Amino acid sequence: MAKPDWYDVTDCKTNDAGAPKFCKVSEPGEGTERSCAYDGARVVLMPLTDVIHLVHGPIACAGNSWDNRGARSSGSQLYRRGFTTEMLENDVIFGGEKKLYKAILELAQRYGHEAKAIFVYATCVTAMTGDDIEAVCKAAAERVSIPVIPVNTPGFIGDKNIGNRLAGEVLYKYVIGSAEPATTTPYDINLIGEYNIAGDLWGMLPLFEKLGIRVLSCISGDARYEDLRYAHRAKLNVIVCSKSLTNLAKKMQKNYGIPYIEESFYGMTDTAKALRDIARALDKSALSHAVMQERVEKLIEEEERRCRESIAPYREKLEGKRAVLFTGGVKTWSMVNALAELGVEILAAGTQNSTLEDFYRMKALMHKDAKIIEDTSTAGLLSVMYEKMPDLIVAGGKTKFLALKTKTPFLDINHGRSHPYAGYEGMVTFAKQLDLTVNNPIWKALREASPAEKGSERLAADLEYARGHAERFLSEDISLSRVKVPQKCATVNPQKNSPALGATLAFLGIDRMLGLLHGAQGCSTFIRLQLSRHFKESIPLNSTAMSEDTAIFGGWNNLKKGLGRVIEKFQPGVVGVMTSGLTETMGDDVRSAIATFRQEHPEYNGTPIIHASTPDYCGSLQEGYAAAVEAILTTLAEGGEKIPGQVNFLPGHHLTPAEVEELKELMESFGLTVLTIPDISCSLDGHIDEQVSHLAMGGTGVDRIRLAGRSCATIYVGDSLAKAGLKLKEKFGIPCYGFNSATGLAEVDAIVETLSAISGGPIPEKQLRMRGRLMDAMVDCHYQFGKKKIAIALESDALKAMTLFLSSMGCNVEVALAATRTRGLDSLPCPDVSVGDLEDLEGMAQGADLLVANSNGRQAAAKLGIKAHLRTGYPHFDRLGAHQKMWVGYRGTMNLIFETANIFQANAKEAQKLSHN
Repeated sequence: MAKPDWYDVTDCKTNDAGAPKFCKVSEPGEGTERSCAYDGARVVLMPLTDVIHLVHGPIACAGNSWDNRGARSSGSQLYRRGFTTEMLENDVIFGGEKKLYKAILELAQRYGHEAKAIFVYATCVTAMTGDDIEAVCKAAAERVSIPVIPVNTPGFIGDKNIGNRLAGEVLYKYVIGSAEPATTTPYDINLIGEYNIAGDLWGMLPLFEKLGIRVLSCISGDARYEDLRYAHRAKLNVIVCSKSLTNLAKKMQKNYGIPYIEESFYGMTDTAKALRDIARALDKSALSHAVMQERVEKLIEEEERRCRESIAPYREKLEGKRAVLFTGGVKTWSMVNALAELGVEILAAGTQNSTLEDFYRMKALMHKDAKIIEDTSTAGLLSVMYEKMPDLIVAGGKTKFLALKTKTPFLDINHGRSHPYAGYEGMVTFAKQLDLTVNNPIWKALREASPAEKGSERLAADLEYARGHAERFLSEDISLSRVKVPQKCATVNPQKNSPALGATLAFLGIDRMLGLLHGAQGCSTFIRLQLSRHFKESIPLNSTAMSEDTAIFGGWNNLKKGLGRVIEKFQPGVVGVMTSGLTETMGDDVRSAIATFRQEHPEYNGTPIIHASTPDYCGSLQEGYAAAVEAILTTLAEGGEKIPGQVNFLPGHHLTPAEVEELKELMESFGLTVLTIPDISCSLDGHIDEQVSHLAMGGTGVDRIRLAGRSCATIYVGDSLAKAGLKLKEKFGIPCYGFNSATGLAEVDAIVETLSAISGGPIPEKQLRMRGRLMDAMVDCHYQFGKKKIAIALESDALKAMTLFLSSMGCNVEVALAATRTRGLDSLPCPDVSVGDLEDLEGMAQGADLLVANSNGRQAAAKLGIKAHLRTGYPHFDRLGAHQKMWVGYRGTMNLIFETANIFQANAKEAQKLSHN
């Protein structure tokens, strides 16, 4: 792809001796703090509120990233819907242009009453297959009544900054200047690079209104497509996000004569400077002899007085606190001033996506002894935290859980935050949130010394049924399934995640594991963000950082370099290699590349390497997780003399860390030695250690996994692991017992009976007592469950478990919507079993009393007016404690009963209240 004339490699590649590492291009094997060009384009364009944003590619690009930014809208919510063509394996082989064309027509027909345009985003896979999105968009535009605009920014062409700038090119070429405003004023301005995160724009607009300044176009926070068409008639461009769209401002200056300035609205000092600079520029343009400057001085005096009075109580408590600042671009050097105004000292600062110019600007504002964070990897940030011992960290969401692991207060300043910080009101909010963070009493409690420092035929039949589960499940002819599959070309609000995300989850359950995704760096960024949002943990995952050149000429060298780098730098106990849609489409022979790497680098042969094939266009999270578990066992398990009392436990992807731990303890209560593969109960369970690692720590170790071939039995929970269980049976002769669920009285009874038979011992008294408590809970709560109408949308294993449980409680499960088509769905006690997305759920779940889905299901719940939303599955990010949910075993089933019954009960009371009003 030809580079545009504004492209300057010195922005991201520099040999300047003073340049920190974050100003340089990503290397294979490095962490994935920076994202890709595709993501950068989305950052700029997705805040356009009344536009269909259609991602042309496999599920990963949209499935891992839709609705993950905090840009707010005062009108249309269309921009928050996730639209994708969801390229599958056949589409990759035969080309996706026809599917894209049909998807555009389909979406224009369904959403044309609301949408003012369609933006079509290219991705790595569709760029590699040669789909001509420009031609498709041009052809489709002749059939629909709204503009269809191509955004040709596949992830491998560069980093996030490049994507930002390409998005500006798209706006300039297709949108800006395509219509004329009804009126203009001498004081019309554009805000460029303001994305209205958490409502920042709404803190700035009242200031402009008081001054008589009109924001003609905001590019692109809370933007309407029509507003952006008028941007060429502004008198001044104000760049808010430094460097992300400077190229757009330069083009508008050259071709429309609009001058531009770069400003920030964070903190009183920068807000005052911005208002003064804007006034000066507008007075010059209007030849108005300082009219606007006089208004600004009066406004600043009034607003600063009010702001200082409001922040005084917070400043008193923040004075002398010490902070580490790590965020993106303009916010870093802006926040230096804002923190200083609150009396907070900056110990160290760094940024993810800045240029060399931003670096020097930031350094000039800081104390000479303050440290610039050069290594922005997990290891680098940890070293700064341990060295500086700050009172707080001000950073973005991906750093959040790393900070909290070190028992350090944290304030989110990036796109995931919930509070606006721009303008004078934003400064007050910023001070308040800092105070709530730093002076929360939990920090004192966390730092206190720990206490450590001061029988029958029926049983035989049930056992045989469990033993034959894998063969029975895998023999089902899925071609005869009654499960309905989608016919539409465009997936909307996908409930699927990428297979590579599932494989990452599995690899995180191995001690000292480091995952390496063979693909463009944006893929791993999205996976880290999705898993961090769910588990509230820092996720170790690296990327081979495929670029445009390597995408064309092959990725062997990147993979080998990435392997060498992660082994040398991080010294993992094992490396898990996953593939992406890009590298699978290219046809990279990963197994051969790993074998070649072994031959070329015998010094690294002591580190096992596990490879799982996880192309985006085959399956979803569940399939990727299962593939990784199979790969772990195939690579590491060894045979030998059987170890009495040792059993393999293969937990399904849908089990939380707390649930894995509960089932392990259940098995151990029978006197068995449990070998859990993988084990996320110790690596993703949310505990705080004195030392935090950049590797996955606490899972099952490699040496333990090697013993899997010597176990007496294998037990798995989740149908998708049937193949993994059979692999051990076929290779080592180990009996395999499978269960599709561990939730519900009958389901737990089956597991307990099997454990009793394997161990040869009685059921422990504790379990019998817990069973009695569960039955009591069922009796107490059955009034709330009876005949309730349920709609469920989950990955298949979780869908089966929840459907069986709720049915056993007397509910009518009317809709069961799976993410992928799998075996075992036909037998579910539900009249409508389908495969689909969350848009389909909106059309199927009318009248439901309870919606069971992940956090993304909240849109469907809101649209349908369903108050009861039981959150489970991936991702689960808008409620705390997802990783500690425990709904398995007798005790866990009791927990689930009480939680669901309370939801029903609360809604019943709310309905009664409304009926009285």
